[in-house]
Amino acid sequence: MQEDLNLTGNELNYFTTFFNIGYMVMLYPSVIIISHLGPARWLPACEIVWGVLTCCLSVVSSSDQVYGIRFLIGLFEGSAWPGWFTILSQWYLPDELALRMSLYNIAQPAGAMLSGALQGALSTNLEGVGGRAGWRWAFIVNGVCTIFVALAAFFIIPGYPERQNPLSKFYFKPRHLEIARIRTRRVGRKPQIGITVQTFLRCFSFWQLWAVALAWPIGSNFVPTNYFNLYLKSLKNPDGSVKYSVAMLNYLPIVGQAIQLVAELLFSGFSDYFGVRLPFLLLHSAINIASLSILTIQPSDQKLHMAGYYMNYMGAVSTMLLCSWAANHLESEPEVRTVLFASGTLLAYILSAFLPIAAFPASEAPKWRIGAKVYLGFACAAVFVFIGIHFGFKWDAKRKKNVMPDSGVHEESADESVEKGKEV
Repeated sequence: MQEDLNLTGNELNYFTTFFNIGYMVMLYPSVIIISHLGPARWLPACEIVWGVLTCCLSVVSSSDQVYGIRFLIGLFEGSAWPGWFTILSQWYLPDELALRMSLYNIAQPAGAMLSGALQGALSTNLEGVGGRAGWRWAFIVNGVCTIFVALAAFFIIPGYPERQNPLSKFYFKPRHLEIARIRTRRVGRKPQIGITVQTFLRCFSFWQLWAVALAWPIGSNFVPTNYFNLYLKSLKNPDGSVKYSVAMLNYLPIVGQAIQLVAELLFSGFSDYFGVRLPFLLLHSAINIASLSILTIQPSDQKLHMAGYYMNYMGAVSTMLLCSWAANHLESEPEVRTVLFASGTLLAYILSAFLPIAAFPASEAPKWRIGAKVYLGFACAAVFVFIGIHFGFKWDAKRKKNVMPDSGVHEESADESVEKGKEV
């Protein structure tokens, strides 16, 4: 693609930037729309549009066309994260939520693994077929698969426990809904309702939204993995020839995506099982700091340098832990949960839309001067933010417990909710 479109300088970075801008524009409008229309109609409709737009990338002839299509893809894909996380936070109990969020999120590394393998196979087997380059076939196949999944989603997405998708009744029976409603009542979870301007603005009065939304982008720090491919392309054999073929450049990142997939399941699964978030966030931070330290040093040992990139793929696990942690403490505030998911995503995309252009300029590849250093600073700061959130939640639980001391009535803490969830 880079050669066919004569891409130079930071144009590859701009592809990501335009996508991120479109994504950010849609986040808040989407959470308001979905609160009224419901997820079973809005999410599949958006997915069909971005699937069609993905197919359109197969016919582009200039970077300007890619910019426009990437912006539109981001616009319609911006409905996904907050929408799906809201669905999960309405159905699953506190001791189930992190793992379920991870099961959704691993579609990203799983899809990237499949896409990488697909692109490697297409570059080898379909190059020139029908007069098209292999990368053009990749966009067609990816777009068609997206449209197919979206059509199925109209029937598969169940809606909310309190507002079922009528098309899901073929598999989701009344007894299933009643069980779900009993489970959510046991942890004091309120139903999703339509978000108004007043309730939307009210969400920003909650400290939990600001704290978790800030921790979200500075806690993960796996942006350097986006440049792993450029590092691999720079490696040479002793005779000066390119070390890796086009197919291998697509296959090697699959290892990192597999590491991300396994790490998300392990961290979230054990976090749910033990009913704690902070220890796993701190363990994640230690690994993150170690990986970014290696990428900052840029060792001459290629194996160690690649190990730094592979460890960095584990950065994504913090997001699932943070989202489930916040959801556990906002059971009675469904609108705040939804807006929080959008706000954290917004801040993460603001950073990834603009910071990488300055931190990882294409002209400095593969020895970027400040790239890993910036994210190492974020990783160190995140440790203190995680600890601060922990004590903030403890303070908030204590305050709620003492709301009505005379009558003995109190709101249960998230830890108590976890215990109730395990009893169900």
